[in-house]
Amino acid sequence: MKSFLSITLVVFAFFVNSCSKSGLLKEGTVELGLYKCINGKISGDKLRLCFDSLISDSRCPANAMCVWQGTAVAKFSLSKNNETSSFTLATINMSPNYRKDTTIMGYKIEFINLSPYPGTVPTPVPADQIKAELKITKE
Repeated sequence: MKSFLSITLVVFAFFVNSCSKSGLLKEGTVELGLYKCINGKISGDKLRLCFDSLISDSRCPANAMCVWQGTAVAKFSLSKNNETSSFTLATINMSPNYRKDTTIMGYKIEFINLSPYPGTVPTPVPADQIKAELKITKE
């Protein structure tokens, strides 16, 4: 019984610790896994930012010679006080098709990076290894 209780406490502590390490949405730079969401409160607003899908990744692979640098395009959503808006961002700015940042619901969101970079890991890349780095600031 004593060992069962000890194991239960260790599992519970691991679960609580792993949840707190997943990160809270805060102003500044955040990392967000594919199909994951993070919650937080900025300037009194209850926010939830989600990485909904990776639409395309045409970035030139590492150690390759390409005519064009390529881009990654992803779909995100932002919920503010229970109102949700979806938006698409790219890793480069090139009008009219690609935008690296947007202002939505009073917050500027910038797509900083997508990892892993093509050619640095075997393909196909498992979804749990794909991460977007975003910068969020209150306008």
